[in-house]
Amino acid sequence: MRRTRPDERVLAVRGSPAPELPSRRALAAARDRLHRTTPARRIRGERSALAFLEAVGFAFLFDNFGTGLPFLWAAVSGRRDPRWPRHTHHDPGIGLAWHLKDVLPARRKIYYGKLLLGKPTLVALRDLPACIAWFKRATPAWHRVAFVSGRMSRAAHAILEALHAEHPLYTPDLRRAAGLAHPGETRAFERAIAELQQGLWVVKTEERYEPSFAYRWDLFETRYRRAAAAAERIAPTEALEQLLSRLLDTLLWSTPRELTRLLRPTPEQLEVALGDLETRGRLLRGVMVPGLPPRLLLSRRALEALRPLDALRRLLRDGEG
Repeated sequence: MRRTRPDERVLAVRGSPAPELPSRRALAAARDRLHRTTPARRIRGERSALAFLEAVGFAFLFDNFGTGLPFLWAAVSGRRDPRWPRHTHHDPGIGLAWHLKDVLPARRKIYYGKLLLGKPTLVALRDLPACIAWFKRATPAWHRVAFVSGRMSRAAHAILEALHAEHPLYTPDLRRAAGLAHPGETRAFERAIAELQQGLWVVKTEERYEPSFAYRWDLFETRYRRAAAAAERIAPTEALEQLLSRLLDTLLWSTPRELTRLLRPTPEQLEVALGDLETRGRLLRGVMVPGLPPRLLLSRRALEALRPLDALRRLLRDGEG
């Protein structure tokens, strides 16, 4: 009997016959192509960076924090795990990544702020309405109500009061206006700014280097007015499905635990959303790939990248039958 080679292994899919699905190596190669972590596909400038971010939807900056999501520096380097240079100020890859995360948000081509895992995240504009609808789902529309109801810290409320009175403001001016200018208030200000970024209340619009370094801050709803208006038409359940589908198409494979880590839904919310996506043929659940976590979620994009289209249609049809 002929022995099956590793990339010919048959993988079991719950609820359907066991098709020959991709191996771990093939999936990793597909992720490298999508994340531009190969020398031939690396990011070389603003145009390719914008195309990359529009393709993946979400990316971190200098690390992916074990999530499997792309990060800009790796795509600039054209390597999956680039080595941190000894002299970062003279490294061209670090320099280009830093430049791109400054210039693309400044031109309103993308969103950049602390979002997924509370880490600096680059987000394609097409995905921003769903982010607003999901991450602000339990937050009152008016910041004063959020503060009075105990859903916003005192320092964050003070910052928003200052920005509603005058915006945008550079950090030193914002700290004075919010009553947080004392050196002893630095940590409180930083925590509050992170809280407001994660809640999509404020956005950093510029990094000023002369005459002194400072960030410029503005109200999110002012900076991204169109996305905020679009978010009002998206229910939280729909937003969760959109974000899960987008993340899975970017990750190619994942697990419920990792998706929960990124989006923080309840187990019930996650189960309903994944079930709906499975019914619509957006993913396969319960996939077993040797070398990857058990009961994997595999996106349709992964299959489209690795199998002939007619085989994909047959596989999805079998899974729905």
